[in-house]
Amino acid sequence: MKTFFATVLFAFGSAVALAANPIDPERLAEARALLDAMHVERQIDSVSGVMAESMAKQFAQGNSGVDPRRMQIGLEESMKVTKEQSRGPGGLLDTLAEAYAGEFTFGELRQIREFYQSPAGQRMLLASPELMRQVFPRMMEAARAAAPVVCARTKARLMAEKIAGGADMKCPVAP
Repeated sequence: MKTFFATVLFAFGSAVALAANPIDPERLAEARALLDAMHVERQIDSVSGVMAESMAKQFAQGNSGVDPRRMQIGLEESMKVTKEQSRGPGGLLDTLAEAYAGEFTFGELRQIREFYQSPAGQRMLLASPELMRQVFPRMMEAARAAAPVVCARTKARLMAEKIAGGADMKCPVAP
């Protein structure tokens, strides 16, 4: 799933550049073939469940009054909507294909696709969901642990820039 997150971040980072440059249809077709070889849709499905479950547990730990199952259902439905939108015209899959086609040459796209179709690439794709199950809870814990620092820095900047409400901002205590 690290591949999936890197892919998503790459796509969003490249989206602005795409608007200005028309994309070669042949490269776009190869980029779509690459996404198929990477099983991006399957990765979206897999990561959605892992994220919803882990996030629900983390949020429930931080808010003793929150029912973890209720939180999980809300997050699962949020992930489902995001997944549905990703498959529609102009959604995440189109954005990813355009980003890859805009960044890599046709030959590079083909080489990347061939890697994902190789035994090593397929093994990596098969291992990714389990790796994500191991890594995501740690990522969430690290984010939770960092929240007080992030909040304090945000508060300091808001106050420095004299933005209303900055001084009143409440930050969590470090775990």
